[in-house]
Amino acid sequence: MHLSQVLDVIGRLLRNAAHPEIEAVERFGTDSAPGGPSPAGLRIRYVNGALAYLWGAIWPGETDLPAPDRLPPPRGNRPDRAAVLVALLLEAARPAEFRSWQLVALPDLGPTGQRGKVPRGLRIVAADGTSLLLRATAAGGPDRDPPDEPFPEWTVPAQISADLAVGLAGGLSAGLAGGLSAGLAGGLSAD
Repeated sequence: MHLSQVLDVIGRLLRNAAHPEIEAVERFGTDSAPGGPSPAGLRIRYVNGALAYLWGAIWPGETDLPAPDRLPPPRGNRPDRAAVLVALLLEAARPAEFRSWQLVALPDLGPTGQRGKVPRGLRIVAADGTSLLLRATAAGGPDRDPPDEPFPEWTVPAQISADLAVGLAGGLSAGLAGGLSAGLAGGLSAD
């Protein structure tokens, strides 16, 4: 399995999750494998302008971490939050394209005092046995991240899927229904 295929699956999961904090999920870079001059990855754009990145990397010395049952708060944890969200989505969806996934800490990465102890990546093992590391990084936005969970009511959707058809059907039906309701409320006729 190629890096681009891994990113496709994870990108669909992130979009299908409909997390209210996420404004957009976009691809960047052109490398087909980790370690090249143009790292390929996903850019997660948040409603407050902050960004998180998950990109193909080579980083020796990773340490497996257990996946928590909830997201860490945003302030100071944006990369960890992105990695944990993907781990939670993978656990719920269990896409057939992947054999396994593991949240990992990476040496020398993380806040002072926690370097090598916080989730800064995901090890993905594809169904064909290919193993890839996605490193998590982040950039702050114009607004400061909140210290507490801004969306405590959000949970991983029960029927989350990385299947493109499921995502399209759910998005189209929700969008069409929402558009029709808005149009009717605005005075349009359904006739």
